[in-house]
Amino acid sequence: MAHRMLPVAAAALLAALATPIASADGGKSSSVSTTLTGYQETPVTINSTGSGEFAAKINKDGTEIQYVLRYRDLATNVLQSHIHFGRPALTGGIVLFLCTNLAPPAGVPAPPACPQAPVGGATAIVTGTLTAAKLLVPNVANVALPTQGIDPGAMGFAEVVQAIRNGAAYANVHTSKVPSGEIRGALGNPHDHGDDEDDDD
Repeated sequence: MAHRMLPVAAAALLAALATPIASADGGKSSSVSTTLTGYQETPVTINSTGSGEFAAKINKDGTEIQYVLRYRDLATNVLQSHIHFGRPALTGGIVLFLCTNLAPPAGVPAPPACPQAPVGGATAIVTGTLTAAKLLVPNVANVALPTQGIDPGAMGFAEVVQAIRNGAAYANVHTSKVPSGEIRGALGNPHDHGDDEDDDD
């Protein structure tokens, strides 16, 4: 599903993902959107020409996240992009891949390739659907997660959804210039209760 799209179609998809949709029984899917900049990066703030947007819609039962990622004006090659488990101003472990141009993560379906987005060039666009099958579970390749308490499988995916809804996750794009992450955006609204209330509508 990941591919370049016409700008008008991409804008329509971005708007659609950022708008909650009522379900047949009156419930709602929830949505999150954010702007990615170097100013939000950790552990150091980055002065970057790059910028981007990320929007996602979580289905009503929390088992699927549809997303669109857009970024532009990055001076060096894009390496990969992820969702991380971490509150604003903190660095967290990778929990879901959005795209990669490096070796794909082990044990999960290969994520799509990251389009390049040189300065002055076209906006790069990646779309996809995230499920529990794509969750990175604690293992040797992802040593940050064991101390963060994310469980494997459907339980862990539900924990990530709850983290997103509670402002404890972020999306970022890593480049060859800044492999630790060049542009970043916080997901959800930070608060300290569970996800019984959805503040992202």
